[in-house]
Amino acid sequence: MPQIAGFRGAVAGGERDAGRAVYRYHQVFAGPGGRQLVRKMVVCAVRLTPWQDGEIRPHEVVDAAARDTELARIRELRGHAQPVLVGFRDPAGETDRLFRKAESAPAMLERATPDGTTHRLWRVHDAELLGKLRHLFAPKALHVLDGHARYEAMLAYRDELAAKQALALYSAASYGLGCLVEVTDPALVVAARHRMIRGATAKSAAVMPAAGEHFLVEKLAGAAGDVARQLGALAEVHAHQPAFVAVFAGEPDAWKLTLKPEVSPIAAGINAHRTVGKCEPVVVDQLFVARHLPGAQLATETDAAAALAAKADVTLLLRAVAIDEILRISDAGQQLPSGSTAFHPALAPNLVAMPIDPDEDLV
Repeated sequence: MPQIAGFRGAVAGGERDAGRAVYRYHQVFAGPGGRQLVRKMVVCAVRLTPWQDGEIRPHEVVDAAARDTELARIRELRGHAQPVLVGFRDPAGETDRLFRKAESAPAMLERATPDGTTHRLWRVHDAELLGKLRHLFAPKALHVLDGHARYEAMLAYRDELAAKQALALYSAASYGLGCLVEVTDPALVVAARHRMIRGATAKSAAVMPAAGEHFLVEKLAGAAGDVARQLGALAEVHAHQPAFVAVFAGEPDAWKLTLKPEVSPIAAGINAHRTVGKCEPVVVDQLFVARHLPGAQLATETDAAAALAAKADVTLLLRAVAIDEILRISDAGQQLPSGSTAFHPALAPNLVAMPIDPDEDLV
């Protein structure tokens, strides 16, 4: 069964396409430092396989409540309106070459979102190109980068349909909506997920001395409201050494905590595989939050200023997990905590919908 396929999509709420197609998707946005970046992707149908098969690989634990919410939405729509962001390796750039002719024509759709991103879409229905794409992707491992809960919901919906009737080999029900991106694309920007902790009444005077068992603790005097200074302090830490900044509600100072070089989180008793033992989200959640802020309720935010503005009891600013680290974890069959990573900018909602008819074949 092909790894990817074209489908009869409905673009921006319009009528379904008459024939099968894939969609070239560009995001144009300001990257770090203000330089304009163009992320080039492919929206297509992706064959749904369980994680354990290893063809499509996760790097985060799935939140069950988020999966159930996604499944309810899919049932209501009887299809998929938001794709899963999926990474693939194509160092030779073969995928981009296949779409050069299509990109030379005006985009069929262009829209801007409030975050300043321009989204452009081309419909590509050339049968020869679709065949080359299927051949190119047949041997590739795919990595879910964002949308783990949505992917599991797609699998669950497929299984619900399969329980009602036998699905043909190429049934649309066996495919989900994916947005594929090459993992070395310089426009693939990973964003940090900062922690906002509520229900924690602890103050820094009690927490910091105890945290000193595992962390080097540095006071950033008067920096509780200074996002630039906090992020600047994090940028000074070696990329491979876990570090984060803590801000306690009502206190003027911020605190930079860096894992001591001699400390092994695994030896310190955290419950994690050695592959992810020194990853920042794991260290923060298990070696700091669980031990020093017990019973806390945790939410995440990708914007550091917004995280601080939320006025949580404790705010923790983290750095982004590098894409190489994400792939290493994914290839090793391990997972970070739910809500560890994000990608900027977000995919445009309702750009292309994929209605699901179990009796429709995609190949």
